[in-house]
Amino acid sequence: MQKLFLALIMVIFMAGTAAAHGNISKLPFSVQILQYKMKLYMNADDLDTINNLAMAYFYSGEMANAKEQLQIVLVADEHNFNALDGMGMVALKEGNNDRALEFLERAQKINEKDMYLLVHLSVAHNNSGQTELAKEEMKKAKSLATDDLDKTWIDNEVKILRPSATPGAKE
Repeated sequence: MQKLFLALIMVIFMAGTAAAHGNISKLPFSVQILQYKMKLYMNADDLDTINNLAMAYFYSGEMANAKEQLQIVLVADEHNFNALDGMGMVALKEGNNDRALEFLERAQKINEKDMYLLVHLSVAHNNSGQTELAKEEMKKAKSLATDDLDKTWIDNEVKILRPSATPGAKE
């Protein structure tokens, strides 16, 4: 039992950190979910970890669990940028574009120059038939890309946010 506990602690500390978007970790999402649950066991009120857990759920295709975690964050902090952006992402995956725009526009009021958010807004505007606005947001996002990894992430994120796409799957 002690070895199992030590192994779990190692996973927690070796996995790194996450954000509402981008590369969460090099570990599989199932391991990330375990990692964040263990961290929450030690500190249940850590909003960053709750948000990270939500994104691991999102990218593993577990939208209901992602939404549940993001709602916990937003109840505690209705202006949490990462949770607002995350809820927008979930709404996009669910095909609820109007709801996605509500969350993403709230996040934009907090940070209008976040590359990830701009990509999400571009997808939402494109889904709404606002192609010029979508192009404008994507142009801004691409101007913030600092390397080829960012550019690859942008392309992958656009594919992932289609309601029919499976997060975490490679196309």
